[in-house]
Amino acid sequence: MIVKIKRFDGNTERIDTFDIDIEERTTILEVLEKIKNYFEPSLSYRAQCRASICGTCAVKVNDTHILACKTKAKDMAKDNTIFIEPVSNLPVIKDLVVEQSIFYIDKLKKAKPWFEPKEQFEPVYPKDLEIYDKETDCILCGICYNVCPAVNTDKEFSPINFVKIFRFWKDKNDKLQDERVIIANENHITSCIHCKYCSLSCPKNIPVETDILQIEFYGKQKGYIQQQNQGFGFGFGF
Repeated sequence: MIVKIKRFDGNTERIDTFDIDIEERTTILEVLEKIKNYFEPSLSYRAQCRASICGTCAVKVNDTHILACKTKAKDMAKDNTIFIEPVSNLPVIKDLVVEQSIFYIDKLKKAKPWFEPKEQFEPVYPKDLEIYDKETDCILCGICYNVCPAVNTDKEFSPINFVKIFRFWKDKNDKLQDERVIIANENHITSCIHCKYCSLSCPKNIPVETDILQIEFYGKQKGYIQQQNQGFGFGFGF
């Protein structure tokens, strides 16, 4: 298989090409490890768990954002070639390593992505957990952020914030309740254009755009979010 990798040394970009043998089950991460171990020891990338749990190995392969540890190279190949490059919406530090503090610290913290418990807990049943079960699967990989076109026009916008907001907003033992919707408004929820790229790209199949839609619709009904027309017409029209 021909593997092309976009490289960056802090000053200049280049594309390196490698011809390597792989098996049917070989993942993109294993391809990167093989290249680093046998061909190019200076290659830089991020990876930890190797089990699609930590979310650190997100890259772009043939224009598709994926987790390197769970994606098979042959599934991504076009004409027996794969082109690996860093994710789209974050600054590159070196090779496939990007600056993640913008995403993790500067933006996510504004969403208050933590549980604020009520003083008196209510019993929780399986049907209660089902409401936000998928949202608890989020591994902070940032793929939803990196495929989002709205990020390019609103630098304060971040789809993952609303996954976290939705998860705790729907938890009946979270004391913030509707304050979560106000927080969503403060996080520029109306900048979403409802293209659904986030939902279609999420490796955990979290319905990110649907979460945004529910929060936004409720917020507009309650007056927490100002009514306005926007987006591509999914849910709210042109």
